[in-house]
Amino acid sequence: HEGKVTGGGERSNIRGAGKKKGLPAKNLMAERRRRKKLNDRLYMLRSVVPKISKMDRASILGDAIEYLKELLQRINDLHNELESTPSSSSLPTPTASSFHPLTPTLPTLPSRIKEELCPSSLPSPTGQPRVEVRVREGNAVNIHMFCARRPGLLLSTMRALDGLGLDVQQAVISCFNGFALDVFRAEQLKDGPGALP
Repeated sequence: HEGKVTGGGERSNIRGAGKKKGLPAKNLMAERRRRKKLNDRLYMLRSVVPKISKMDRASILGDAIEYLKELLQRINDLHNELESTPSSSSLPTPTASSFHPLTPTLPTLPSRIKEELCPSSLPSPTGQPRVEVRVREGNAVNIHMFCARRPGLLLSTMRALDGLGLDVQQAVISCFNGFALDVFRAEQLKDGPGALP
């Protein structure tokens, strides 16, 4: 009789062990997901920090902390510099001569860009869309655009710039309090569809 109890106990232990193994497997999957999430965030952090000394976790975190300290120091320096400069009303206003000379081969490009980017039907928070275009030396153009947000605006704006034969090389887009697009450098392609003769 004693042998049967022992045998039954072994069976229940085997079944119990199977149930216990189910929980660690579930925990193992949760742990793997947690580690993957941590590694993904670590990779994102590594891609943002410009100077990484080593590829281990401690070095990446240490380098990120140092980079944040540098950024905070730069912010403090800029705040101090702003406080020490005279008010903006006493600063001289920029003149046309302070920019690169205008290129005579692109006389109508700014007006064409404004027409493409600001159809009269496009509303803005201030009533009218605002577009400023500066033609730089060579075929380079700087554009500042501000208007109300609407679905598909970025895509239609980039298509309009492409339609004018402009190759956007550097731009910043903001959708806070309206839509703002600053194209710091765009060059007109010589053989583009909107190229001027």
